[in-house]
Amino acid sequence: MSGKPENWKSLSAEEKRKLRLDAWVRGDGIKFENPEAQAKYRERATRFRTALELGIPDRVPVAGLGGAFVYRRVGVQQKSTMYDGWAEAAKAVIKFQQDLRPDSMTATFMMSGASMEFLGQSNMKWAGCGLPDDVQYQYLEQEYMKADEYDHFLLDPSDYVTRKFLPRMYTGLKGLQKMPWFGADGIQIGGRVIGAFMNPEVQEAIAIMKKAAEMSMIPAKISMEAGNKILAMGFPRLFMGFGAAPFDVLGDTLRGTRGVMTDLYRCPDKVLKTCEKILDLTPIPDIPIGEPPLIMMPLHKGDDSHISLKQFEKFYWPTFKQLMLNMIDDGLIPAPFAEGVYTQRLRHLTELPKASVLWFFDRTDMHKAKDILGGHSPIMGNVPITLIATGTPEQIKACCKDLIDYVGKGGGYILCSGTQLDDAKEENVRAMIDFTKEYGVYK
Repeated sequence: MSGKPENWKSLSAEEKRKLRLDAWVRGDGIKFENPEAQAKYRERATRFRTALELGIPDRVPVAGLGGAFVYRRVGVQQKSTMYDGWAEAAKAVIKFQQDLRPDSMTATFMMSGASMEFLGQSNMKWAGCGLPDDVQYQYLEQEYMKADEYDHFLLDPSDYVTRKFLPRMYTGLKGLQKMPWFGADGIQIGGRVIGAFMNPEVQEAIAIMKKAAEMSMIPAKISMEAGNKILAMGFPRLFMGFGAAPFDVLGDTLRGTRGVMTDLYRCPDKVLKTCEKILDLTPIPDIPIGEPPLIMMPLHKGDDSHISLKQFEKFYWPTFKQLMLNMIDDGLIPAPFAEGVYTQRLRHLTELPKASVLWFFDRTDMHKAKDILGGHSPIMGNVPITLIATGTPEQIKACCKDLIDYVGKGGGYILCSGTQLDDAKEENVRAMIDFTKEYGVYK
């Protein structure tokens, strides 16, 4: 139960959230460098908590997001974050935190390129594998689930994922196609389940999965150690765990953008049923008490440009809303990262309980977001990354001033860039953080 009390199920969502926030602000389980670091941690975490609860903190908090810039500023290429330069990359993240000192922990972005190559991962290219050494990883959408395979997925999602999806996305796992259908063979007397594991192709696929998992643990361990170091320095982690809207799971991973957009017209009922099935299959993140209760949820296909408002209301919002309500009921705080523009969707966001969701906006009209969500939901964002990459410190300060004056009025606001920092000027990142600390003090 991850430290949850015995009466957890009898508590209200508000009581669960308070218990989680109390433990997070205290810094339970963190080994701080010294008492001063512990005091600064609690000061920063309290600042975020006050904003999350729609209160007025001592000043507007400024979050650290991370991104390629964190590494590039000290000469670490993206290839180092994917292969055996992880220790060097971790030092870059710690140095960024020490040098620029945003209020929250800067995120690390490290994966095992060797593990991904070993699996034959086909939905991405990355530095050292298909891309130059200092280019961020890129997704390659494909229709891993064919248009005529909805029924198979709906009948038995686990079977579909094991025998169809995984062998297509990972070329090294083609042997999984030879696995039996557990739903049929597993309940037969003298069934073929055990015998299937004698197949050399099945054995090879399982061995590849085991080895790839072992390889992926190396950067994960280094990343965890870097995070613990930053926590010990007194900077709270803001997000713990990830989630996704059911429609995005279908559109990003299974059908691809082109496939799912066509399906909205070709087989809308199956799209709806599949989103509902994905919702049913999605567990509530098991976040330990003491960790931040915020769940980052990058949103990809529900914005103003991908689908119409009517399509959003029919296909995207119902299951996404219910997923967030499920998290809220467990005392968690969904933090949807509304990529793109969500200006047309803002009124729907008020359908969720007050102060229960942190909306992180990319390019949404922040004045309108404040007008509609002010007093109902905390807001985060959205200094444009284009401005951070090409503008001047004076322009950054003017942008931050407007956000602080309008969106920050009355509290409930966290300032940060519109998305992670990849192409950026050092002086502009410093201006965003330092100006917010100086100007964002509530009188």
